[in-house]
Amino acid sequence: MSLKTENLSVGYGGCAVVEHVDMQLNTGQILCLLGPNGSGKSTLIKTLLNLIEPCNGQVLLNNVALQKIPADELATQLAYVPQTHNSSLGFSVGETVLMGRTRQWGLFGGPKAADHQAVDEALEQLGITALKKRDFSLLSGGQQQLVLIARALCQGAQTLVLDEPTANLDFANAAKVIQTLVRLAAQGKSVVFSSHNPQDALATNATVCMLKSRAVLAQGLAHEVITSETLSALYGLPVTVSKTATGHTAVIPG
Repeated sequence: MSLKTENLSVGYGGCAVVEHVDMQLNTGQILCLLGPNGSGKSTLIKTLLNLIEPCNGQVLLNNVALQKIPADELATQLAYVPQTHNSSLGFSVGETVLMGRTRQWGLFGGPKAADHQAVDEALEQLGITALKKRDFSLLSGGQQQLVLIARALCQGAQTLVLDEPTANLDFANAAKVIQTLVRLAAQGKSVVFSSHNPQDALATNATVCMLKSRAVLAQGLAHEVITSETLSALYGLPVTVSKTATGHTAVIPG
């Protein structure tokens, strides 16, 4: 599997918010779109999902432009995981995950035994089987995010695309989500996610694409491109990146 962009510029109404993006994601890899709020991360995510058309350039999936891939076929390749959200519709966790299978039912079809089995497998893979009958809207933010990832897995797609999956999560829940992404990549899934937190990129050992002022500021492996200089330029304030005694990387603003 290969998802790549060539000279991609993205935006709305012909007005680009990010220009000249060249990047590639292969099977089992993690790509992090890193930047401050308003840097164009979500717009780029929507373009990678073929929800909006590029202003210039193209997005290729296995060397085929997204616009040339039928929607049903694309759904088997790319799965979108939005930020956690509150739902008042009263769906259970199992029902929410089952929604990942709807494109496979056809116009008048419905869930079959294989669909329910896929739900159970996705829940088990993420370690949240015990939540199956719980009301989705009553879960914590971290639990909701794991359920939405399970829904994407149930869809059967090879590549997961996540928009700020740790936003608004507490430390423990954010850590669980990041650990899940690392585990999924190790199992052969490809992961694209956006974040404003450089620690997310470091924790996943991702390939990083830093976005600022309509351009790619830096690109490469997280531990190579996340430096005091690049982060200071990215966020517009002094940032110190250093190694701890245990070998971990610490990012300290100010």
